[in-house]
Amino acid sequence: NRLPIGYTMEDSPTYIIDEDGNILPNGQQGEIIVSGPAVSKGYMNNPEKTAEAFFEFNGLPAYHTGDVGTMTDEGLLLYSGRMDFQIKFNGFRIELEDVSQNLNKSKYIDSAVAVPRYNKDHKVQNLLAYVILKDGVRDQFERDIDITKAIKADLEDIMMSYMMPTKFLYRESLPLTPNGKIDIKGLISEVNNR
Repeated sequence: NRLPIGYTMEDSPTYIIDEDGNILPNGQQGEIIVSGPAVSKGYMNNPEKTAEAFFEFNGLPAYHTGDVGTMTDEGLLLYSGRMDFQIKFNGFRIELEDVSQNLNKSKYIDSAVAVPRYNKDHKVQNLLAYVILKDGVRDQFERDIDITKAIKADLEDIMMSYMMPTKFLYRESLPLTPNGKIDIKGLISEVNNR
């Protein structure tokens, strides 16, 4: 379980909303939005991004955080991940970060991320894993398929079967963002622009 972000400030009413913009009851997961006088007017010189993220809610300026969360009955805000890293696959809502964290528990994997491949209707067709193996792992196996089988066997007690990627792509390195994190958005674009 994740630790709470904390209590929200009175002058910045914070809500959990559904896809239609309705406030959800405590305990239900949705998008975190922040409202009130502390919300800015938008992004400087970027009207398109401003129109996407900034709006009015209950008569106050408001901001779509793009974060998923829940509110407890005690008023604590819980963070559950990014909306753009949540997918629906085989009827299950899956957080790409959770899949990646579980993949990284394998004794064979140095670093891994999960990436969705979409079909023409923008539904997730399959889930791919980009993997950097630990030193010496490749030498233990004849073929990539044997490595994949070993990883799946290693994680079967840790990871729900519906979360397991269907294809594993082995790399020497993965692209990084300017912050030094793996560029998941870039990999998603790469996978879906082929």
